[in-house]
Amino acid sequence: MFDVVRKSVIPLGDQLVERVSGLIESGRLPEGSRLPSVRQLARRVGVSVYTVTSAFERLSAKGLIDARAGAGYFVAPIRSRLALSRVELAPLASSDTVLGFARRAIEQDATTVPAGSGFLPASWLVEAVPSSILSKVARAGVLTESAPVQGDATLRDLLAERLRMADLPVAAHSIVVTFGASHAFDVIARTLLRANDSVLVDDPGYFVLPAQLRAHGVHLVPVPRVAEGADLEALESAARLHRPRMFFTQTVLHNPTGISATAANCHGILTLAEKYNFLVVEDHVYTDLAPRAVVSLAQIDELKRVLYVGSFTKVLGPGMRIGFIAAPEALVPQLIDSKILGLLSGSALDEFVLRELLASGKYRKHTERLRDRLGKARAAAASSLRRAGMTIEQTAADGIFLWCRLPAGVDSERLSFDARAAGILLAKGAMFSISGQSAAYLRINAAYGSEPALTQFLAAHCLT
Repeated sequence: MFDVVRKSVIPLGDQLVERVSGLIESGRLPEGSRLPSVRQLARRVGVSVYTVTSAFERLSAKGLIDARAGAGYFVAPIRSRLALSRVELAPLASSDTVLGFARRAIEQDATTVPAGSGFLPASWLVEAVPSSILSKVARAGVLTESAPVQGDATLRDLLAERLRMADLPVAAHSIVVTFGASHAFDVIARTLLRANDSVLVDDPGYFVLPAQLRAHGVHLVPVPRVAEGADLEALESAARLHRPRMFFTQTVLHNPTGISATAANCHGILTLAEKYNFLVVEDHVYTDLAPRAVVSLAQIDELKRVLYVGSFTKVLGPGMRIGFIAAPEALVPQLIDSKILGLLSGSALDEFVLRELLASGKYRKHTERLRDRLGKARAAAASSLRRAGMTIEQTAADGIFLWCRLPAGVDSERLSFDARAAGILLAKGAMFSISGQSAAYLRINAAYGSEPALTQFLAAHCLT
């Protein structure tokens, strides 16, 4: 009745949970039935007491069995099981298409080809954090600690050193560690923006940012992207008309186009920022995937009116939510206060792991492997997507994303809907543009761009 298969690739504990769940759901173990004791079942199945105890705890957490002190484990009443299943199965409504896409991209339910995802494949990241570092976690005691509110001091020293090596002179006390880049943007907005402020954003640009900023009651103004970076003429026109408080922009491996801004473009942005007295938030979450030295606004400005946002999530994986803000020194106390109000502190675990990766040199080696692999994937993806009918107009040499124009007459909305039915996640260009100017584009993750299921689907819908 409770047999497990010893040679299966499925762990014994998982098999036991599935077996008991099936017996309960089929009615073979009816409501109120008493299960064998932990020791009895361990002997009967031939597994350890720990394996059975762990399985019973998981079944109890699922609401399938109850533990009664001094009596053992019993099948839970059917009422409680049905109530729990209704909660688990109830769909969560998304407030709009952008957040709905974000949820699908993160969870990837029923998705076989996440071509619209902003993350690299899990198989590329399995060696990102070596077991030698994970083994230090328990000994270090970080699981029972809170991280300092500004971030681990040693980690901030390492981050400052990395930035100085990139010709960005930053002191550790000017860095605030965050729970990823999106958290950093929220902390900045909480600290420095007020309702009805005008805020400039890239168009197209990071699709979650406008929703974040609108939640703070600000007025968003699009700044078009051109091959060199921000459209400086449009930027000056917007600055003159709206007198913005801030400009959020991405200068390196821009999401979604993949283009990096030129040095002249960066100088032009800073000239206008000084002329019209606005702050600039520079998003650098993809910088470590750039294979050569890049120019940043923060380098030129030396953090006078630029706030630099970095992140390690794209390179280490979505489970490592860690980023940072490098800011003008006078703003740091306010940023820390906003962080405390929104999150209290960061993850001591994530900060410890990142600190070890940076200090040991293993992060550098990991990024070198990723850049090499990504370069090969980009070349294969670009070739495959062109054969499938896509036009890659602004060909960037590096990074995760390919910005692909659809053939005339192809409806991106319908294409995305059909793709979901085929298990393919596509990122429509319209999501990235608050002005609605990018509807004819798709953002394709280069790691998935040559997948046969994707290219065959695109070819069937785009080649006529």
